[in-house]
Amino acid sequence: MLFLANSSLWGSISNIGIDTLSYGIPYAILALGIFLSFRILDFADLTCEGSFTLGAAVTAIIATSGLSPYLGLFLSLIAGMFAGALTGILNAKLKIPPILSGIIVLSALFTINLIIMGIANDGVFNFFQSFNTKVSVPIENRFYYPLYNWLIGVFPNFKPKYAATIMLFVILAVVCMLVYFFYGTETGMGIRATGMNPVMARAQGINTDTMIILGLAISNGLISLAGALMSQVSGSASSTMSIGVLVIGIASIIIGEAIIGKKTFKQNLIAVIIGTIIYYLITDIIIMTGILGSHFLKLLYAIIIVAVLAFSNIKTNKKKKIVKVEGATNA
Repeated sequence: MLFLANSSLWGSISNIGIDTLSYGIPYAILALGIFLSFRILDFADLTCEGSFTLGAAVTAIIATSGLSPYLGLFLSLIAGMFAGALTGILNAKLKIPPILSGIIVLSALFTINLIIMGIANDGVFNFFQSFNTKVSVPIENRFYYPLYNWLIGVFPNFKPKYAATIMLFVILAVVCMLVYFFYGTETGMGIRATGMNPVMARAQGINTDTMIILGLAISNGLISLAGALMSQVSGSASSTMSIGVLVIGIASIIIGEAIIGKKTFKQNLIAVIIGTIIYYLITDIIIMTGILGSHFLKLLYAIIIVAVLAFSNIKTNKKKKIVKVEGATNA
């Protein structure tokens, strides 16, 4: 009986771990994209909620067409970059405020995503059709299926989520390396300088308008890629799947920074990933233990981010008080 109880407990822990990684890694890429716009570029971009669904919609239509899922991931990245670049153009060229620029593109993407999903479901484009808000992604057209199909022949009990987790780790590693090396280049440093001090950046000969457009394109490209990965892991794309992703991204960033710190760019990237995994682990444990139902998920997101922000503010205020006391003592 004790063995069975331990086996059941180990099985539950294993399931939580796999679920946390298979769903948490796409959200880590999402948080990384949000980090690049909010922290690096200092741009309050609300396009992310539209870009996330855009990536899911694009990969869904590729999947239902029977084309390569990797083509779907690539096209979702490109589509997200176009969306982010449009937000950047509205702000940099037309001088529309950042928040309003994001809202405009977000509103446009809502309709565009419905059109794409409608085509994915019905195979035709019709302005007068009633668009479907959900598209299923067959497992044969998911990015991890070739690995799963190979390993299931070697390990009969091998599950699709295991293959998804392995592939997600590879994708996350590649994304992090590319982001790290790109933001160490002259162009990447230009984006970082624009976010830190645009006036000084312009004085140094940096075209800040171009940096804003490029920075938002990269940010939303990653967010769109995250949406594409999430739709393939969960098996469907829906028009409501992006609700709350901004909160998830910001909460993950704050949790990571509170635990890991934010002294260097490399440390920032690690903090975002760790913060996302911890954030999703907390929500997964609460839901799987039955403390709250899945319909309380959005409320749980809000509570977690309030708690994290409150903790972060308390920690910051304590440091300020210590500095003041030390300064007064030295004086």
